Amino acid sequence: MDGGVRDERRERFRPREDAAATRLAELKVQYAQKREEYIASGVLPDPSKPGLLEDATKLVGTCPDMCPEYERVEREVQKELDKLECFPGTTSADPAAAVKIYRRPAAGRELPLPEEVRPPPVLQQTLDYLVHTLLPADPRDPQFAVVQPFLWNRTRAIRQDFIVQSDRGAIAIACHERIARYHILCLHWKGGLGADAWSEQQELEQLRKTLRSLIEFYDDQRLLGHTYPNEPEFRGYNLLLHARDPETLREVELLPTDVFTAAPLQWALRLRTLLQRSNLLEKRGQPQNTEATPNFFTRFFKDLARPEVSYLMACLAENLFASVRIGAVKTLTRAYLPQHNGLPLDDVVHMLGMDAHDEARSFLELLHIQIGDDDSVKINKSTVLDEDKSFASPFSRSLVESKRGDASCQAIINGSAKTVLRAPLQRPTAPPVPQANPSSLVQAPSQRKAPAASLSAFARPSASAWPTAPPKPTPAPSLPPKPVSAPQPMPTFASSVPVQPPPVSRPVVSTSANVAPPPPQPKPTIPRDRLAKQLASHLCELCTREAVQTVAQSIMAEESKRRAQRRRAALIETLASTLCRRLLAGPSATSVRHAAMEALASAQLAHARKHTAWKHWRAMLAQVREQQQQTARLEAIRACLPHLQPSRLDKRVHRPVRTPRLWDHERHEAFSKVQHASSRLWARGSMARALVDRVSWLCEETMIRPLFWTAVVYVEGDGVGSRWLRHKMALAAADAVYTLPQGTQVRIVDGTQASDTAHTPQLVVCEAGVHPPVPTQPTALIELAWNGTKTALHEPVWAPRTLVSLDDAEADADALFADALEQVVISLPEVWHRPHALCTEMQPLWDAWLDISDGFDAWLARTKSPAVAQEAFVVLTSLANLLLRMVVDAEKLTLPVPSLSAGDTVSDTLAQLALWQLRELAWGDPDALALLRAHTLEHAQSGHVLIGAYMQSLLRMALAYVTEAGANVSVPAADLAHLRSLGARALTELAARVDAEAPARPLPVMPARTACAGKRTITPPSHAAKRGRDDGSSARIRRLLAQSAQLLQDTHVDS
Repeated sequence: MDGGVRDERRERFRPREDAAATRLAELKVQYAQKREEYIASGVLPDPSKPGLLEDATKLVGTCPDMCPEYERVEREVQKELDKLECFPGTTSADPAAAVKIYRRPAAGRELPLPEEVRPPPVLQQTLDYLVHTLLPADPRDPQFAVVQPFLWNRTRAIRQDFIVQSDRGAIAIACHERIARYHILCLHWKGGLGADAWSEQQELEQLRKTLRSLIEFYDDQRLLGHTYPNEPEFRGYNLLLHARDPETLREVELLPTDVFTAAPLQWALRLRTLLQRSNLLEKRGQPQNTEATPNFFTRFFKDLARPEVSYLMACLAENLFASVRIGAVKTLTRAYLPQHNGLPLDDVVHMLGMDAHDEARSFLELLHIQIGDDDSVKINKSTVLDEDKSFASPFSRSLVESKRGDASCQAIINGSAKTVLRAPLQRPTAPPVPQANPSSLVQAPSQRKAPAASLSAFARPSASAWPTAPPKPTPAPSLPPKPVSAPQPMPTFASSVPVQPPPVSRPVVSTSANVAPPPPQPKPTIPRDRLAKQLASHLCELCTREAVQTVAQSIMAEESKRRAQRRRAALIETLASTLCRRLLAGPSATSVRHAAMEALASAQLAHARKHTAWKHWRAMLAQVREQQQQTARLEAIRACLPHLQPSRLDKRVHRPVRTPRLWDHERHEAFSKVQHASSRLWARGSMARALVDRVSWLCEETMIRPLFWTAVVYVEGDGVGSRWLRHKMALAAADAVYTLPQGTQVRIVDGTQASDTAHTPQLVVCEAGVHPPVPTQPTALIELAWNGTKTALHEPVWAPRTLVSLDDAEADADALFADALEQVVISLPEVWHRPHALCTEMQPLWDAWLDISDGFDAWLARTKSPAVAQEAFVVLTSLANLLLRMVVDAEKLTLPVPSLSAGDTVSDTLAQLALWQLRELAWGDPDALALLRAHTLEHAQSGHVLIGAYMQSLLRMALAYVTEAGANVSVPAADLAHLRSLGARALTELAARVDAEAPARPLPVMPARTACAGKRTITPPSHAAKRGRDDGSSARIRRLLAQSAQLLQDTHVDS
């Protein structure tokens, strides 16, 4: 054949795919249009819009075929058709044979259209086609394994369409019942002969899902008032499928009575009880052992062989044979000693319900159990089983397959098959199993024998029970259908025994009709006399025999009666003697037991008393010996000490004082306690630390950063109490100065020695009885009292104040002082924030300026003359300009000198001058100036305008206005001395003007500041107590202004 003819034939017989591809393209366009129409009409939900579950509509399928056209054409184009769905010899889809395939739901996949979903009637027809057309009648047929994957997938698609439509009606229940039976049949036959790719795990998974859906359908229908007769059957299947799950048993116990008491479910419960084990190998993921199990494995196989147990239920129980048999072998190992000769292999096969010796040998070899040459199984306590492995599910012909009889696969799946009685098979011949080749299983029916006389599941075969030629099976007569109301013990397989029809006697008809009859025979002569004699003798013999029998029976009855009476008398005598012995032995035994118990109790009591006395005597002896040793030691110590003479002036020596004698460890504990109390009482600086902690906590809580916070301590004389208070406040030759992280300096000053009054104190601590100077403004006061001393300070200016009594020697002085601080120190002075310490070379110049400005504030607080306040404002402005010229070389950074007249009061005058100066200022941040103006107005309303703090804020703003101003400024010593001299002269003149108005007061002297490195920094404690703060409107405004000022200051410094 040349190349042209070959190409022509290839073109002629090439599959025509153009029409299918064209049709697929048309269907895609049509389906897209239909999807939009369904979404617009509300048949399908809009995937782009969220919706509620209660608003969802139910999808109703409209596909009339077993496979939708779109899927059929698409799979034909994509070459995904099964050979069972194509025309013979082609790859084209047969519309009458194509069945919808199962597709796993995936993210992004669109919802099916109604044309792609089959309604329940079509699904029922599809299942009928799969069962009655494709599935062979005999499971031994090789075609069973060919169609098994196809049916496994297509039945799954049928269940998927029911789920998509939310259909739970009668058709759905019937289809699910048939699908479940098919999965159980496949599980028994392992997918059929030659099904190498069959997976038991996948088959079990689909069976569990089918039964779970079916049980949910039953529950939903029961709520609607509907019941189904097959529910007990499938409840029993589910119970066996989850044999070791207690939750499944709980679900069964909640069923109605008629379902729970049905025969299939009761048999499933019985089998589940018998297969429970208490000797399982405990591993992760394995079922737990069941307590108090009987381990009746033989009863399990016997009950399974009974005709009341259906074929499918036996198929499910077959999946558990391996576990039951392993438990049986483990039980047998506990019953025999190593000296035992072993069990016969026949008995093991009989007990474990196996088919042949070869099956038993394979199973025992997997467990590493030895089998002797004489077929004796070595099972005893020394046997070590190898059960930690997987065992394949067996195929039982004698217990399971024999129940099927001649029933077809269709009858089993539809539930119309009948269970036959199990006929024992020939033991020596190994029966074929599903794993064997098809030829061996096809010949299996010829190996079956007729049922023996005994129908016991474990009856040993005999020679007479196995005929050589099996009779032909007689079909069971068809039974009439039972009424619905009649009880149905087995919904799937009704137990029935094939009944043989009785033989009918028929007359024998002669075949020769034309033969003449023979002549009549002559009548014989009857010997009447001889017959009469024989009859008479026979009657006499009968009468004699009857009379003899009657007499003999009466004699035997009387003899039996006498023997019974003798036995009864002997029994009564035996019982009487036994009862008498027991009655006599009971009180005697009780008396003896009581006497023995009393003697034992007396002996134990005497022993306990002796032991207690001996223990007490030993303790007293040890105590006496210890006292003697203590006395000797004290005498030795007393001999070494010098003798003291009592003083005539001390009368207390002559007073007898009786104190208990202490042991060494008691003296040591008392000394340690006194030493600890003394150390705590004389701890240096503990009150100072409490004071600093309180101020630091208030700075953090109120967001107020004062320049100084001063506490003055006044003591009387140089007594012990005064020295103790100075020691607790850490006062030495110089004042104690603590710089907080917030920038505030806490100063603790000794009022009896200090001459610096430039800083107004915020707290006064004194001894009761001491009269400290009366301040001009309210000041907090804490008085410490000893020996019942009462306070003598009643001026209203001391507010708030408290009295701390230290009379109790065991009281904690530090805790009392801390409580007093929380009562009197409740807020901080409302002044502007002190700037951060400038650790540069201009620090001395800045400290000098702080002293000058604080001195001006102190003297202006005493004057009442607006004119003096005006002059002081002008002088302080000039000093501020001098400081700016020393630090910054910029002529524009100057403060304007006001030329306004004095106001009515000192506060009004200072406020007006400050506001005018802020208004005429030619530099600075407008926001910062506005904030400073708000501060000034607030302090003017309260009547306390501190011009020194105001000037400090302006200087800080001026330094922040110029980038890095004053960071590396070198201030000559002459300029520093010049500024201090000018400040001292200004303070002297201001003091003179103020003294001219009031009585002479000591002039304030600028304090000699210590270097930055000499000041001690205090770290705020982490355990400081949180107290409530003022939530008034003014306090909140002040806190917000303080925070705003701090933020502006940080912004300027960073810039």
